[in-house]
Amino acid sequence: MRLAICLVIVFLCFICSAAKKVKDEDFSEFDDFDQDEFVVETPSTTSATLSSSKTQGSKPDAVETEKVIQADSNKGKQKEKEDDEEEEVSVIDEDDDSMFDDEEFEASDSFASATSATPDLKIAEVPANLTGNRWEAYQCEAVMIIALLAYLINFLIGRAKNARLATTVYHAQRDLLDRNFALVGDDGQTRNTETDDQVNQMQKESDHLYILWCSGRVSIESMLIELRLVKRQCAFNSLAAIIKSINDTLVYTIDFNKDDMETFVFCLAKKRSAVKLHRDMVDLSQFCAERKSADKKGFPGNYQVLSEIGEASSHITNDQKLAEFLTKYPDAIEYIHISDQYSGMKIQSDQQTSSNAATNTGTAAQQQDALNTSERSLRRVLIVAFNLTPQDGRSLQITSESLPGDYLRFVLQLIDRVAAFRFGSKELKNKATKNRQRIEEQFLKSVNLQRQEQAQLRREEKRRAEKEKVMQSDDAELQRKWEEKEHKREMKRRQPKMKQMKVKSM
Repeated sequence: MRLAICLVIVFLCFICSAAKKVKDEDFSEFDDFDQDEFVVETPSTTSATLSSSKTQGSKPDAVETEKVIQADSNKGKQKEKEDDEEEEVSVIDEDDDSMFDDEEFEASDSFASATSATPDLKIAEVPANLTGNRWEAYQCEAVMIIALLAYLINFLIGRAKNARLATTVYHAQRDLLDRNFALVGDDGQTRNTETDDQVNQMQKESDHLYILWCSGRVSIESMLIELRLVKRQCAFNSLAAIIKSINDTLVYTIDFNKDDMETFVFCLAKKRSAVKLHRDMVDLSQFCAERKSADKKGFPGNYQVLSEIGEASSHITNDQKLAEFLTKYPDAIEYIHISDQYSGMKIQSDQQTSSNAATNTGTAAQQQDALNTSERSLRRVLIVAFNLTPQDGRSLQITSESLPGDYLRFVLQLIDRVAAFRFGSKELKNKATKNRQRIEEQFLKSVNLQRQEQAQLRREEKRRAEKEKVMQSDDAELQRKWEEKEHKREMKRRQPKMKQMKVKSM
């Protein structure tokens, strides 16, 4: 980020110096400006033209005189030759008379006198915003270009930083993953599972989200590692992260086998995350009635506990390794969510249910699919979210080289502890079973209500189509029968419902 700021400052200085230089060069041509250039001089060429025309007018007369003298001296020559010369002289005289007209010279004299007066010219002052190419006229464009360049530089630097963080986190825990999982980094395209260099980095979902999928461990089906980074490639999101104190998070989602996890719901989270999770998560809002402070259990005061069964929460929170981890990294854990009834957030589950109900209309096959909505897609999961923050005054890059390994060790220990928990009495087991039956009944009631609404909509649609078909036909008898049928159905619907009671005779 510092490099981006330095580059922007150097670019601004370069633009200011170039603008000042261009401004001086644009107005340098007006320094030696002379107003005398605009003064129109008296045209002296007119008089010269007139004098030359007069000399040309007198020249033909002299030629004529010489030819007459020559004719007198050569009286002894032939008469035909004299006649031809006289005819030629007469033609020249006529041409000269037609070429030079007195009125023409009078008009030219008047023109010369009219143009001899010096015109009074004034130079108008042009507004500053209309003079040439000035940098002051493009301030908005310059600001937009600078903003776009800054955004582009921030995008490149932010994307590169997120990629470096993802690579650092991956290499920090790769050895530990290889020792505990048979398959690390399967992206669905690898064929040979025995090679060590299958995936050399985390799979990139976007510029701020990287994932890594692992499988092949006792008591769990799979583990998904999500690295949710701040959107550093976007300048606006970077500023929002600074204002709202948003951190990079490392989320581990572990799916347990059906028989390897007991039936309970538990959550340990910070106060802000606890409120959000209790409001948005379906299982926490249904099975955990209230939020309790974690001070009594020896945890920092900014943590809260949501628990369905007290014995399960005691088993998780009384772990000495958990207390040591929170003491060493007090703000590292964002939340720990353990549930056998995990179905996602409320918004997602509502959309899934409504989409299933909307598609289950029409054919018999679709109606049969509606019966399958009673089976919810529940998962037995352990979700642990960590904050990636600089520790001990070190940069985030250096911190990411050591923290993910400690986070992964803690997650593996927590997996073993959750898998080893079992209820100590049948009463707790029965209590958990009753809670799940109650939630299942509520879900079935909601499903039945949605089915009734869908059936009502189908009946209304069928009745509307039948009415349109009858009204479009020209058979009056058919329309009359349909109206009578509808009238009887409406009267039957309005009649009060009466119960029949059978009385035994004495």
